[in-house]
Amino acid sequence: MIATINTPETPRSESVFVYGQDSTATSTLAVGIALRRHGYFSWADCAVPAEQVSHGPRHLFGRGRTRRPGDGVDPSELIVPSWPEVVTERLLIRESRMDSLHLMSYLALPSLLQELAAMSTVASGESVVVLTNIDALDPRLRSSVFGNAGTHRRLREERVSLLVMAKGPPTSDEARLFERIFRVDVPGSSSWSDGRVAMVKDHFGRRAPPPLSFRSAWQTLGLDPTLLPPT
Repeated sequence: MIATINTPETPRSESVFVYGQDSTATSTLAVGIALRRHGYFSWADCAVPAEQVSHGPRHLFGRGRTRRPGDGVDPSELIVPSWPEVVTERLLIRESRMDSLHLMSYLALPSLLQELAAMSTVASGESVVVLTNIDALDPRLRSSVFGNAGTHRRLREERVSLLVMAKGPPTSDEARLFERIFRVDVPGSSSWSDGRVAMVKDHFGRRAPPPLSFRSAWQTLGLDPTLLPPT
């Protein structure tokens, strides 16, 4: 099921949505996918004020970069900018057309995504950004970013993989635009380790396989089991 994360068919960058009520399980899976991507990532908590990262995956988040843990995200940082035409024209005059178009594509991303992508860029030019608690955002703001086809297109152009974590399922626009969607189910008061991971959508359009236990899904990712949070 999750073996498609790093096969030759997988796009160089992708958008992934992970959801479920157990924050330890969903955060662990999202970070696990980010680590599988290229071993490094940057992240931010969209809750305002920021919620404390649950004790379990805290050591996993420590493997990535963030600004100042606990700061949360100011909604203004996720507003998709609109650049006046005169700015574009000046850039096209000063720089080559291709360089200018590349720059404008990058500057058209919300400032938070620009900053986090810069934090996690590796030698290949790829970067991986993880955003937690997107449920905390105003629905209209959330839609303008994650339900915006232009945002996803620009992320691919800039070779940025975006992983978001939420308690509830994606909206209809998000479900259409995210290439892969995972649901994590943890029964009642059970430990996160009793959860099951289901692939709700995969970008190759294949029929969803049966859910896997969390540990089996982690093993399929090829990650070190010692990285898992304590049960």
